[in-house]
Amino acid sequence: MFPCLVIVSRDHPELLAALTSIYGHEGAVEIRLDRRHGQLGNWRGEAGDRRSSPNPDTDLQDDGFVVVCRP
Repeated sequence: MFPCLVIVSRDHPELLAALTSIYGHEGAVEIRLDRRHGQLGNWRGEAGDRRSSPNPDTDLQDDGFVVVCRP
């Protein structure tokens, strides 16, 4: 199991290719294309955890990717 997952927006396939070429050989990162179809807002997490992003979907839309690390 990978400690970190990078989810790349479907709108940025070039970013997926770049991240895969840079980090694909690392054993600590798994890089995936966002497979959801219009299902924004389905993230589950602890409410009120100030250390996490308020909404990973916003990061995915704004930045083209989001990083999720396992504890």
